[in-house]
Amino acid sequence: MDLDSMELVEYTDEHGKVRMFVVDGAMQSATYIDQNMRNELNFEYMQAFAKLSEYHPKPERVLMIGAGMFSYPKYLIAHDPDVCVDALDPDEEVFDYACSYFYLDELIRDYDLENNDRLNFYPDFGRTFLEHTDQKYDIIINDAFDGFAPATDLCTVEASRLIHDHLKQGGMYLCNVPGFTDIETGDFVCGIMKTLKEVFPYVYAARAKKTSSESNSMNYIVVASDTLETMAEAVDVSYADAPVFKDEDPDTIETTINWY
Repeated sequence: MDLDSMELVEYTDEHGKVRMFVVDGAMQSATYIDQNMRNELNFEYMQAFAKLSEYHPKPERVLMIGAGMFSYPKYLIAHDPDVCVDALDPDEEVFDYACSYFYLDELIRDYDLENNDRLNFYPDFGRTFLEHTDQKYDIIINDAFDGFAPATDLCTVEASRLIHDHLKQGGMYLCNVPGFTDIETGDFVCGIMKTLKEVFPYVYAARAKKTSSESNSMNYIVVASDTLETMAEAVDVSYADAPVFKDEDPDTIETTINWY
């Protein structure tokens, strides 16, 4: 994340005033400014993360890959007194920015986070972190992007196995995936689902927004699990003929997402 090109944009939605963090034209994170709303979620896809995470009966430890300005970790800490969150971002400056502009300092104070294990920040890439930790998680959430494109090193079957190995029994993996309102076999969403299906018995996609943009783009939350036999929010996706993404063939991933 190039913080030198960051921009803070403020606007008002139906719930109140919002401060949004933009880097190189890409929306990275947002927070409500009104004090009673500062730990609530503004972006629809993060609200979808929260809704779909309810399929886990009692998450105690969550890994957030792509902390952004800590919008989702803030929400988790404020709404679940039993959850601990490990948050990752390769740029260690995001922690200071989140404290200065996105009220992370208030969360740390209000929940005494300097004196407990409920929030841990690691300035690292998701895959590198997973390769060097023995920690296991109830939920792993992947919101790692490089500008408008997802972090490709987390998209392969090798990365999927690594993620699977760091989930507890009954754990869930959720990732934010760009796509279109009408999914076709060659779309990136299909490739992600086909790749995860090589590792997980159950893989679903749910729309992350209620409506699509004028460009017909749509974010999806792809969910993978060993135990989640059904998911009411799942949309019908035909991915049997999609490619399986592999470390040895990065061009396939790049070709599939070059539209975004």
